[in-house]
Amino acid sequence: MVPTLYLFDRFDERLGILPTVGGIAHVEEVGGEDTIEFDCLAAPEKGERLLWRDPTDGVWREHVVVRTDEPLGGPAHVYAESSLCELLGDFVEEEQLVAKTASEALAAVLAHTRWAVGDVDAGATERGCLLYHVNALAALRRVEEVWGGEAEAVISVADGRVASRTVSLPARRGTWCGARFSYGKSLAACTRTVLEDEVFTALYGYGKGLPIYDETGAPTGGFTRRLTFGSVNGGANWVGDEAARLVWGRPDGAGGKAHRFGHAVFPDCEDASELKALTTAALAAACEPRVFYEVDVAAVDGGAGVRLGDDVAVIDSSRSPEWHLRARCVRRVRELGEDRPVVRLTLGTVERTTWAASADVAARVTAVEETAATASDTVASYEDLGEREF
Repeated sequence: MVPTLYLFDRFDERLGILPTVGGIAHVEEVGGEDTIEFDCLAAPEKGERLLWRDPTDGVWREHVVVRTDEPLGGPAHVYAESSLCELLGDFVEEEQLVAKTASEALAAVLAHTRWAVGDVDAGATERGCLLYHVNALAALRRVEEVWGGEAEAVISVADGRVASRTVSLPARRGTWCGARFSYGKSLAACTRTVLEDEVFTALYGYGKGLPIYDETGAPTGGFTRRLTFGSVNGGANWVGDEAARLVWGRPDGAGGKAHRFGHAVFPDCEDASELKALTTAALAAACEPRVFYEVDVAAVDGGAGVRLGDDVAVIDSSRSPEWHLRARCVRRVRELGEDRPVVRLTLGTVERTTWAASADVAARVTAVEETAATASDTVASYEDLGEREF
């Protein structure tokens, strides 16, 4: 059924019920967008809030109107984003997070907002980063990157209005749900996309460039070369996957197959053992083609119960031998209408899209950090040659 949309103004005062014309399209992604679109006769104002209860799982959801298309003589089309988008208007001037847990880091970010910290299960490992001149949503995404976890908005309702807004940080959204998808046999309503990403069978791993101090303990302004993990890996600063090399390796000129090398940079990592673990995890995602399956759930028994983040079994019989994969639902699109909901799933690996773009301040800050680190490496090289001047 079409969920009821309760309309509130920008200051959480209830305005009534907003009737829709037709159904509601709900799109959600892991680490990405959470939006609804629908038509209605009377367009709400930009910034007004829509509170609704999900007919699938009974969870309350809140969205903010960000765009309306209002043709003369026709229904208006409304586009609304999850109320987490209000964090774009909260600003973090500077937060130096040093040796903080995920819960402490999340609390530091949300202290600049009206949101509270919910359940945090991203681990108790202490890490650190600098949040500097960013909006709170970008800061939240940065916490996800550094400490791990996948942020989730949790809305509670009492007396017909929002009682609390919290941000939870589970280590991973979703569970194993037991659904099974077969590409090339029983499943016809499915599109497979092999992405253009390079396949690497071995990765070099680089960590943080550490500052250089003089004999008095004062920073010189120079940096050492980036941290590597050869000291805990038999002298090799890379890790490889032999099974992947045999399948995806390149010709070595002697009739065999050599590794395809890539590299991964973790600018906040200061421990060699941790750096090796991070690089190994990155290699697992890079050593085979990235494949997405877009599935119409109407063609799959039991598929309607798949939630965002859930793991499912995928059998790709178009390959020889068959691919037996454990894929993840990283995008779910639902058409909530009077009839049975139409559900389309994207199965594969996480893609950061719409919200990552809207919170791209964090990406720009990271790019600046990478440029600075590269420049620091160059400075360190000149210092090794005794050519550094002030």
